[in-house]
Amino acid sequence: MTPSTQDPARLKQLVAAAMKDYLGTQTEIGVSAAVAVGDVRASYVAGLADRSAQRPVSEDTLFLIGSVQKVFTNTLAAARIVEGKMALTDQITRFLPGEVRQQGTVIRQVTPQALGTMTAGMPGTNVPGHPAGALYRGEVPPPAMFDFWTRFNPETRVGTHYSYSNVSEVTQGFTTTLAARRSYPELFATDLQEPFAMRDTRVDLTGIRPERIAQGYTARGKQLAYRGVGFNSTASDMLRFLEGNLFRVPTMPLLTYRAMKLAHTPHFEISARQSIGLGWYITDAGGGAKVLSKAGGNGGFVAWVGFLPGHAAAVVLLTNGHPTTGVKLPAMGRRILLEAAGLQAPIGPPEVEDDADAGITPEDDAEA
Repeated sequence: MTPSTQDPARLKQLVAAAMKDYLGTQTEIGVSAAVAVGDVRASYVAGLADRSAQRPVSEDTLFLIGSVQKVFTNTLAAARIVEGKMALTDQITRFLPGEVRQQGTVIRQVTPQALGTMTAGMPGTNVPGHPAGALYRGEVPPPAMFDFWTRFNPETRVGTHYSYSNVSEVTQGFTTTLAARRSYPELFATDLQEPFAMRDTRVDLTGIRPERIAQGYTARGKQLAYRGVGFNSTASDMLRFLEGNLFRVPTMPLLTYRAMKLAHTPHFEISARQSIGLGWYITDAGGGAKVLSKAGGNGGFVAWVGFLPGHAAAVVLLTNGHPTTGVKLPAMGRRILLEAAGLQAPIGPPEVEDDADAGITPEDDAEA
């Protein structure tokens, strides 16, 4: 780590230049970013949280993080594996309700490892009724999930093919809570929220001042009335979470440390350049550097988080719109991360960089 990488002004300038390339002329799109290299942190905000009110983004603005929340769920699952409540190769029907065990056939082949690596053969779109919302609120699985589990019949053999899936994460979450006999909010608070002081990472925005809540917009600039299902957070909260994944929080519980180590471990090779752990995508950035990352977003929000193990570097990018420049936020995030750490960034345009993480949906889908 060189002195130049430990310059907060340089880090902020790096993010500002990258976001200018990402947004082009669409400067109304709101951005909240945070970068850390070693003990040095920098933040950057730009654009509007609410275009109709002309309210700018501030450092405490809450953005929907979309599928980034999948790494929360899989870290909680990893913690239950560390505890011995379940195993990577367990049949998940050990933990699902009895009627699934009795009626389901193919679902018996699914394991926590297959769910975390997106190799369970489950579909990309979620089942009806927003089961993710029920999971995050600590409710029981809705009837539509029971119907899906008992009828599950993938086109590929479980554990052999990668295919991005929202249903896998929801199934992983319910398997985890049922194995632990504790609700998702309880597990999240104990394992992640409290250890990393993530006070602004929440599903329910009741009681939050409206001026702190970013509005989501489509690529055509239409404000979305429906916010979507799942977690909202700030860039500073998500940076603390990433610093936990870098094991730079001395007070973190041993259980969380061991769970994060397990989640970071590659469990399936997607391509020569990219593998997946439990929820985390592991990308070969050249020169021995590995970027661990997750992207997320629905029609109104785009988010990306990533970190470099061994380089104490992390980046959070949260936005509330879809620019038409064609530049991909994950590719830009990796570029910022590598340059922030003083490493060689990939050569080539960020709009064409290959990435199997399909957590960002560009249009008006309600869930990602």
